[in-house]
Formats: sequence, C-alpha cells, structure tokens
Amino acid sequence: MTYQKWASIAILFFFLLPSWSIGQATLTATPDVKRITQNEYFTVTFTLTNGSWTQFTPPDFRGFNQVGNPAQQSSTSIINGKVTRSQSLVYNVLTKKKGKFVIGPATAVVNGKKIKSNSFTIEVVEGKAKTDESVETGDEFFVRAEPSTRTARIGQQITLDYKLYTKINIESYDLGEDPEYKGFFAEDIRQVNYRTMREEINGEMYTTKIFKRVALYPQQAGLLTIEPLDLRLGVSTQPSGRRRSFFFNDVKYKPYRVDSVQIHVLPFPQNSIPESFSGAVGRYQMMANVNKTNITTDDALTVTMTIQGNGDIKRIKLPDLGLGENFEVYEPEILEEKTFEYQGEVLGKKVLEYQALPLEPGDYTVQPRFTYFDTDSSRFITLGIEPVKIVVKKGRKKRKSNIVQRAETDKLVFLPNKTQTSWTKKGTFFFGSSLFWILMGLPFLFLGGAVIYRQQLKKKGTIDLTILKSQRAQKVAVQKLSKAEEFMKKQNSRGFYDEISKAMFGYVCDKLNIPLSELTKAN
Repeated sequence: MTYQKWASIAILFFFLLPSWSIGQATLTATPDVKRITQNEYFTVTFTLTNGSWTQFTPPDFRGFNQVGNPAQQSSTSIINGKVTRSQSLVYNVLTKKKGKFVIGPATAVVNGKKIKSNSFTIEVVEGKAKTDESVETGDEFFVRAEPSTRTARIGQQITLDYKLYTKINIESYDLGEDPEYKGFFAEDIRQVNYRTMREEINGEMYTTKIFKRVALYPQQAGLLTIEPLDLRLGVSTQPSGRRRSFFFNDVKYKPYRVDSVQIHVLPFPQNSIPESFSGAVGRYQMMANVNKTNITTDDALTVTMTIQGNGDIKRIKLPDLGLGENFEVYEPEILEEKTFEYQGEVLGKKVLEYQALPLEPGDYTVQPRFTYFDTDSSRFITLGIEPVKIVVKKGRKKRKSNIVQRAETDKLVFLPNKTQTSWTKKGTFFFGSSLFWILMGLPFLFLGGAVIYRQQLKKKGTIDLTILKSQRAQKVAVQKLSKAEEFMKKQNSRGFYDEISKAMFGYVCDKLNIPLSELTKAN
C-alpha cells in the first residue's frame, strides 16, 4: 500500500474518531433563579450536548418579557478519549406579574430528529410577600445548613448542603473542622454543581452558592442534632466604583458560625416490618441471575444478586434465597461492595454470589427477592425476578457434600470426589518423626539464645550504643511517620510537619552518628 493511501486512511480515522466517541444528544434548560421579585431580570440557558441543531425553537415565555436577542456559546472537551461538544443559547427575561409559572420545554432538530428540553418553574413574588424569620432584613450575607429532609428513617441518605447567601462580594472562605455528626455516618460528596444562582428571600435578591455537601446516614432513632460549623469568610472591602487591582485586594476576614440543625429519625413500627426486610432504606434496584437450569445432584447452583441504591449499602442484610430444605445453601460471598457519586448524591452497589447444592432430584423453582423501605412512597417494597425453574437429576457420585467452607477466607472451595482407591504398604517416614521435630526446633532455640545474649550485653554495657542507634534508626523513623499520619488524619498540620521533621533528622543523625546540634548541609 502506497504512502498516499496510508495518509488518507489516517486522516479519515482522525476525523471519524470523535464521532464514534460522542454520546447521545441532550437538550437541557437551566434558569439562574427559582424565586424572584417583580420587575427583575433572570437568565435561562438552553444547552445542547453532543450534537448540533439545525433548528431551535424557544419555549413560550408567557407572563414574561424576553429582553434582546439570545447570546450564543459553544465549547468542546476531550477527556480520556471521550469527546463532549455543547452549544448554548442564553435568554434574558424580565418578570411582569406575580405567581407561579411553568415554562415548557424548548425544541431542537438534531440529525433530522426533534428533541425536547426539560420544563421548569419560576415563582414571582411581590416585594416581601413571604418572610423568612431566620433572616433579618438588610443582612448582606449569611450561611445556612440545609438538609434534604428533616424527617428520616435509620439508614436513609440525607444530603446536607452548606449554602452561602450574599449581596456583596465574598472573595474566599476557609472551613474549620467538620462537626462530629453524632448519630450519623457521614461521607463528603465532591461532585456537586457549584455554580452560583440567585434567590429571593424577604423581598431581596441574593447570590447563592453551595460550597460543601455531605451525605448523612442516621444510625439511631430519635432527635439528632447536627452541630454548628465554624468558618471564615473573606469579604471584599473595596468600594464598588474603584478599579480592582491585580496585586492588591482589600479583603477583611470575618468568622462565621453556621447554626445547628435537628433531624427527627423515626423508627419502624415493629408490627409493620416484613420478615424479608433487608434493612435498606431509600430507592433501590435489584438484579439476579441463575447460572444453570438443568443440573444434577453432583453440581452446585450459583445465584448472583446485584443490589444498588442510595441508602446505606453496608447496613443491608444478606437476603435469603428461600430454597428450603431441598438445597444445602452456604453463606454468600460478597464479590463487590462500593459507593460512588451520581447526580449530587452517593449510590451504593453490592454484588452477592450464592452457592447451593441440591440434596434430592426433582423440579424446583428459585426466585431471589429483596425487600426495602421506599422513602418516596413510605412503604415496604419487595423486588424480585420471575421464578426460574430448576430441574435436578440424580448424579453418579455418592457424597454428603462436595463443598468445604474455609473459615479463614470465607470462600467456597469445591473438591473433586475420589472414584478410585489405591493401596500402599504402611512404613516408616521421616516426616512426623522425633528427629524431624528436633531439627525443626533448633532454629528457634538459636534465635532465642541470641536474643537473651543481646539483652545481657545491654545490661552489662558492653554493647556499642552508636551501633545500636544505627540499627534502630529505621524503626524509630517509621514510628514517628506513623504518628505523623495520625496528625494528618486529624488535619493537624503543625503536628504533622513536626513529626516529619523529627523522623527525617532523627534518622540521619542516628544512622550517621551525628549529633543534631552538629548536623549541617556540609556533613
């Protein structure tokens, strides 16, 4: 093949590769406010991802006035070979009358197909129509701890947002130590939409931003209190008319304490809990499959179950297959257990593998089930698959069980059954004899004697301390590094660096027999 042909193929591959990696086109509508006062402006951004429209039709802004023509934006990003393209139209809208308005979806034609965006709701209020008693009129800024719900069940996920409301320029913020979250299992959520929005409170417009989100899982019933969070805000003191300097910026740091929040955790009434309840609370999905439908009494039946949801995945009790006494069912093995973030919350996934031995031939059915408490409908829901018919025939081998369960690994190991037996004459073997055990014990005797002899030398002072320090230098340094790790976990930076310094200089001094006071770059 000529050079020109190879070049043509390479160029064609280069231009086709992005199209292979692009996903499905989606159209989203994003307003920058949810609640606003009359005669105020807000913006709506319509973004098309992974596509290019040939026609775009905005929604009917009934009850509002569109101001000017929309602004156009476009962007392209490549992450790990995945190409993402987007184009946007930004509309400026003026409110006219008060009320709740539902703005319908926009439409776009992409590759000859018509797609729609999401609809959204805007509430327009007149001045100070609704008063928030927790906010004083005229407050320039404040921070709230906003839970997704104030009433929950044990194991239910609660997302807690620490949210800034401001009418002035906040340059920076520094968070203090996290509260202990007593009574909760807490996990930080890092993939959060941190874009700014505008909200109306007590007739005044604030710019808002979420700067921290935590997933909380109640571990006990009762009234639980989330302790206050201390932080420091960098407030710009530069006058609004003054030009901002690149090198000098007037910032005043102000301490702030976020108020505590109470969560009421409800217990389950004992008479309403079904026997199959797994302890899972939230929104869940379950999938299961059976490896074989025709087996013999010599074979093992394998059932794999996958559970995924937004509750505390670690609290889930392992479901029972309900095979009865006709199968010998062993403890399931957890093949996978992990958590990951998706759309601003934490999801958990657990994959279980069951092993069961049929004891008698016959026709059986298996139907894995999983029961959880659904927080949206406030009721217990049982998920399951369609019953799977299992035909068991009599095997050729006679055995009580060909499964051995090892306690140290908690895994199931299948051992082959012996079908033949060989006879050998019993004789005298070296393994297990008296001489074998004597030779096995000699190294331990020598080792113990060496340790005792070393201790005697230390007591008499005949051992060289410099040699001893040199030999122990690494062990001492590792101990100090372990202590530094503890300080790092406690976010104690001063203690962390102190222990790192002690470990480094101590190791060099002990290893090279140099006093700390005489340690310089030269030596």
